[in-house]
Amino acid sequence: MRKSSLILLLAGLCATFGVQAREKKAPDPFDRGIEKPNTLFIPKGTVGAGATFNFMTYQLGQGLEDVGFALPTGLINGMKGSLNRFTISPNVEYFLWDNSCIGARFSYGRMKLGVGNLNISLGDDLSFGVKDYYYQSNSYEACLTLRNYMPIASSKRFAIILEGRIGGAYSQSKSYKIEDGLKHGTYSDTFRASFDFFPGLCIFVMNNVALIAQMGVFGITYRRVVQTTNQVDRSLMQGGNTSFGLNVFSIEVGTSFYILDRRHNPKRHPNVQAE
Repeated sequence: MRKSSLILLLAGLCATFGVQAREKKAPDPFDRGIEKPNTLFIPKGTVGAGATFNFMTYQLGQGLEDVGFALPTGLINGMKGSLNRFTISPNVEYFLWDNSCIGARFSYGRMKLGVGNLNISLGDDLSFGVKDYYYQSNSYEACLTLRNYMPIASSKRFAIILEGRIGGAYSQSKSYKIEDGLKHGTYSDTFRASFDFFPGLCIFVMNNVALIAQMGVFGITYRRVVQTTNQVDRSLMQGGNTSFGLNVFSIEVGTSFYILDRRHNPKRHPNVQAE
């Protein structure tokens, strides 16, 4: 009798759990919504144009009477010189899809470095210095871009930029030093082809005007450098490399202006009355 009651009890428990398992709702599929954004940030057919800037300047030392600037570690001291770097990059783009566009980008950069004096001390018996060294360069770059805008939290003012660039660059540079009143230097012609990934942030301050900030984090580069030393000796260096990491020297900040097509322009829309 007891054995029969135990069997009936177990059968009832199994039936109860079976019914609950069938009635339990299946979990909904998990999706972050990255692949299919439901917010229209910039519509198809829009034409964009803008420019980014990169400027940096440093002045070390105050002249002949100054002992020079020293790093806190004490390894480098007596620095006197200056560094100036400027880059401007205009760009145009056309939106073939909603929130995505292709474009062209052009860049010009100039850099000047002058070292009046620099002492490096690695110990009591090991120290050396650099004096009257100068470097100048001019660079030109053109590339094609593919950019995607990812709205932040369904916003129409803030978005993350994912941009890939493929292109080439050419630069001329010269480095020289002055010893006993004579100039000794090297001229370089550099050819570069690269693929780079530049994420960033877009903030619309007006309906058609946005602020753009980007930074390079990944790149594949091939470089070929031809050098001529003292206008006589000629040498060649070529090779490629891959880099991944935050490059603070590649930070770009600028503005972009977007012209909407007739379907999305509020000033031309038939349902909007002019004030």
